[in-house]
Amino acid sequence: MAALVKKYRIGKNRLAQGLLRGFSLTDEGKLHTSGNSVRHLLYLAALDGAERDCEWGRLAFRAELGENMALNVRAFASNDDVFVRKGEVTVFDAFFLDAEVADETKDALFEAADCRSASGVSDLLLNGLSGRYLWISVEVLGEGEACLWDFRVYSPEDNFFNSFPEVYRTDGAFFRRYLAVFNVMYADFQEKIDALAEVVDPDTAPARLLPVLAGWLGLELDGDFLGEERLRRLLKAAFSLISVKGTRRAVEGIVRIVTDAPVYLLERVAPSGAESPYDFAVLIQCEPDDRLYAGLKFLIDQFKPLRSRVNLIFLGPCGRLDSYACLDLNASVLEPQTGRIDGGAALNGLVCLQ
Repeated sequence: MAALVKKYRIGKNRLAQGLLRGFSLTDEGKLHTSGNSVRHLLYLAALDGAERDCEWGRLAFRAELGENMALNVRAFASNDDVFVRKGEVTVFDAFFLDAEVADETKDALFEAADCRSASGVSDLLLNGLSGRYLWISVEVLGEGEACLWDFRVYSPEDNFFNSFPEVYRTDGAFFRRYLAVFNVMYADFQEKIDALAEVVDPDTAPARLLPVLAGWLGLELDGDFLGEERLRRLLKAAFSLISVKGTRRAVEGIVRIVTDAPVYLLERVAPSGAESPYDFAVLIQCEPDDRLYAGLKFLIDQFKPLRSRVNLIFLGPCGRLDSYACLDLNASVLEPQTGRIDGGAALNGLVCLQ
């Protein structure tokens, strides 16, 4: 029977509790190289496997390194969280997280503990390491910009190996190392499958997949007229809007997703201004915007009644009573002014001669 794989995710809080030298920690839990140092170090406090002789399987994280930069990873395990140093009992965590202790001294302890180490990789098999506690050190060498994130530890990582009869299960054998390669591939595939729910969720899906999700719902989104936030709002409301497609409610819902400006919908108004049983006008109380006009009309055409035509009108600060204006909206009554012919006044209906 396959063993249960435990997964430890090392997030922002645990990284903040470690010793960072030459790294800065972002709110997203990412480590960025900082300063002028050529050696950037990370020491983590112990991971607790909660049982003696806990078998550790794999350490993985994501890394982006600049040119001419090198990456070194080390890890060792022990059932005890203390050791004797210079005749005194010393806690491992206190030792590794003490900035006053020389790095060379810490390096020597990793070597003495028979650590697993690798260079140039961000995925390290820990087969053969056993102990309740696990300590990890990551080193980046060189000048430049580097980023480390998404730290994970698995215990164990031998689902394939442990499913074979006892005669095949010999620690350190070639067969175990050979199967570990396929087991890692299987674990990565399983993680992607487990994360599918997040990929199709409008709140957590990557921005590049949002147009794809919209296409699955039958929405056309040609052009970049919707920002990421509004696109997510549209996807979350898409099902309810599609269910009432062709109604006033659908059109109003689309308009309020695309713009936060006050919106008024007038039915039976043709683009020419005449009365029509099929057409309607959408009045938006904001300054004219060609990009908003094109994108909004493109979306409304997908939700309006089939035979209808839409007329989008942007309302300025004021208007005339014969230009889509009501007495309480988009209109103002102007006081006539007196003027003289030689005073530069225009005879536009608002000026009377005196």
